[in-house]
Amino acid sequence: MKFDLNKPHDSIFQATLSDGLRSQAVPRAHMEPWQAELLADELPVPLDGSFVDEDLRSSQSDKLFEVKLRDGQPGFVYALLEHKSYPDPGTALQVLKYKVRILEMYAQGRAGRLRALPTVIPLVFYHGAQRWTAPGSLAEMVATKDERLRALEPSFGYYLRELTVIPVERLASDPGARAGLVALRHSHAGGEAEKMRLLPEVVAGPPDHSDFEKQVLLYLMAVWKIPARTLAKVAEQAKPGRGENMVGQVVQELIDRGEAKGEAKGLARTLTRLLERRFGPLPRAVSGRISVASARELDARFMVLLDAQSLSEVFPDVDRD
Repeated sequence: MKFDLNKPHDSIFQATLSDGLRSQAVPRAHMEPWQAELLADELPVPLDGSFVDEDLRSSQSDKLFEVKLRDGQPGFVYALLEHKSYPDPGTALQVLKYKVRILEMYAQGRAGRLRALPTVIPLVFYHGAQRWTAPGSLAEMVATKDERLRALEPSFGYYLRELTVIPVERLASDPGARAGLVALRHSHAGGEAEKMRLLPEVVAGPPDHSDFEKQVLLYLMAVWKIPARTLAKVAEQAKPGRGENMVGQVVQELIDRGEAKGEAKGLARTLTRLLERRFGPLPRAVSGRISVASARELDARFMVLLDAQSLSEVFPDVDRD
């Protein structure tokens, strides 16, 4: 699974939930205790595919798990990541649509299945800076105050998992899964001191030499904005003998991605995205310089960016006024 710099939250969420022990640890950790007790001993099975509306895929990501209940009946756990920086008041209605799509996929129009639909447990993960204030069910969205009419409306709710308020140790038992969720937890919120305190655990969590290890480092550089030099020092402490090499491979991958897209043009796009993530919208003079720079010049500025603390360190020779 390739990490998409244009969709970093989606990439790290999918990577966290799509493989090995991580995909098994997260659903059970975030279900209600009574729900987990109803599950059979079989581990949750992550399924391919997305049920999110096309126009919402830039702000939502999802993962469906197949489970079996102790009574022998099938079931599903649906994990939806809401990665807007604010609570969406339409979430309950969106979750209902996605549940219907899941049930339609399961039933396939077969009468026997339509008469015995499985349970779908919806978990909504949110990591925005603002506290969640959106309605927790469709029933809460209905305007009428008439209790007789309200009684006609099923709840159609979801279980909110607000990552920024859940203690780190409760995010997941598996170190890799916890690393991915901690990375998301502090993508919009949390001060620099808190991030640096948690950074060693996040770096140490993923399995050695795994794709997930690289994906977490990419996320830390692109979203947490950790300079390569700092990340290498922390990685060396977390995984002695591998730190500098780990970060060096990630840096080289970023460079290779740019080159693979067509030398200067690809490097320019990659450099622009990383600069904007680190320092915000670019002045016109900087954008203009990037657009006419050679691949060699862009590569040199790219390497400076990895440890730079300000835009002026990357472009000291450009008049931004």
